Amino acid sequence: MRNETLEKSLSESRNEKGELKARLAELEKSLHHYRNRNSDIELRASLSKIEEMKRRVEQLEAALQ
Repeated sequence: MRNETLEKSLSESRNEKGELKARLAELEKSLHHYRNRNSDIELRASLSKIEEMKRRVEQLEAALQ
């Protein structure tokens, strides 16, 4: 009886471990996706700032002429 209980517990633990590994893989994939998305957003914001600075430089150059 005790062996059966221990075997059942071991089997349940193994199943749970498999489920946790699958969930971990899913979360890692999601994290990678959001990191890439955040990088894209940051790059777009930087590009916008660069374009704004370029326009300002052009305005200043025009004012100096």
